[in-house]
Amino acid sequence: MKISKRAMTTSAALAGAATLSVSVITPAASADEGNTTVVLTSYGAFARGHNTSGEVAQKAKEVLEQEGITVIYQEIATDWSTFASDLDSLVEANDPDAVISLGEYAKLSAPAVELVGYNKRYGVDANGNKGEGEVLEGGPSYRHAPAENRAAQQAVRRAGYNINLSDNAGRYLCNAALYTNLGFLEEGRVEHAGFVHVPARAQGAAQNDKDGEAVAAFVKNLVS
Repeated sequence: MKISKRAMTTSAALAGAATLSVSVITPAASADEGNTTVVLTSYGAFARGHNTSGEVAQKAKEVLEQEGITVIYQEIATDWSTFASDLDSLVEANDPDAVISLGEYAKLSAPAVELVGYNKRYGVDANGNKGEGEVLEGGPSYRHAPAENRAAQQAVRRAGYNINLSDNAGRYLCNAALYTNLGFLEEGRVEHAGFVHVPARAQGAAQNDKDGEAVAAFVKNLVS
């Protein structure tokens, strides 16, 4: 069970605020008391001029907010040196119920919920930095997404949404985000965590909205 910072007394909250450093990530919205709050991230461009995960995330945010779920959305840089601190800052600043990250993968035809994050870093980021070694030094070799992630995917798949499962997120920054998010879950900082790969499509493609709706259905089912 997540130990929510919303449960702090007013005096404790004010005392903590006096010492809390300002996050380098500016929240896109504020978490509302009593509402389900989801931090949703996408990655910036790296191999092409745009990254489809941003378009899909924006559509998912729109759908989820129509359902009364507060969404803190942020595009983070495809950068080995900053991705982990960016994710950590968003979780720390917003005390969400869930953190879900998105990234694109060219070989997909539909979104895929990733189930295993590996403690390995490979590949060159958007700034030319080479990923080497572990995502988290001394961390477990891998982290499994909880059973509820598979159950949520299966539920929305039965409802007619085109979304699949995957147990191999690669070893690039998408895998690193999944591994990091599952770490927040293990630490009790969130109640739900995961990662969804989306197909790399043309900018403005109509199918991006469909993918966003599928992602929103998965997230809604996960946090409900």
